[in-house]
Amino acid sequence: MKILKYILLTLIFICTAFGQSFGKNKVQYQSFDWSYIQTSHFDIYFYGDNQDLAEFTSKVSEDAYAQISTHLSWDLRKRVSILVYNSHNEFQQTNVIGTYMSEGIGGVTELFKNRIVFPFDGNFEQFRHVIHHELVHAMLNDMVYGGTAQNMMASRTKVRIPLWSNEGLAEFLSSNWDTKADMVLRDIAVHERMPTINELNYFMAYKGGQSLWRFIAGKYGREKVGEVFRSMKKAQSAEKGYQLALGMKWKELSDQWHKYL
Repeated sequence: MKILKYILLTLIFICTAFGQSFGKNKVQYQSFDWSYIQTSHFDIYFYGDNQDLAEFTSKVSEDAYAQISTHLSWDLRKRVSILVYNSHNEFQQTNVIGTYMSEGIGGVTELFKNRIVFPFDGNFEQFRHVIHHELVHAMLNDMVYGGTAQNMMASRTKVRIPLWSNEGLAEFLSSNWDTKADMVLRDIAVHERMPTINELNYFMAYKGGQSLWRFIAGKYGREKVGEVFRSMKKAQSAEKGYQLALGMKWKELSDQWHKYL
């Protein structure tokens, strides 16, 4: 019963990312004739005359995998399926995720089968970022939860990765540090009170979390990234995982991060 309760809480947690999408109807106007190509770690699904896009996706995915694997000190135990839609309108028709995909959602990694779904919007640089970002989620799903909801239940894993930890790391590993993040954090540091770790919600879960991971990697070394998540899984607690890996609770980590900023 506790495991079932955790699964339900996890579903609620995932769905909060799509809060603005609730209440909208998803309509599938067309069926898609999928083909796929394979790499060492991924099955890339595409349709229409977009094999070139699938080839691009495969190259970016394997390059991103090598970088993420190094930071996490983790190799995928199960192949990951990546579904590429030709437009956001067609992406909104996906049946991989039941939630309506609003315009602000650039990609999704679902927990049940650890599949990645995203559209190509015509911008290759942004597309590269989305691929890398979503692969971080897939790697963390594999590392902490076993790659599927079934494995999560079998291993009795109850820890929940905080949104700021998950999204922040995805931004940090896919962008390292970018102008947008720098402007956001500078503006907050000058004009507002800096949020604590527990206050990193909504947009700040992404950019604040990105800044926090930048601080951790710079101060303790990038090898600490994977250690945090291994400790998190071992302790079955997000905060205890950070404490075991870094030697401090979130309050002290918040203070150290603020001083760094």
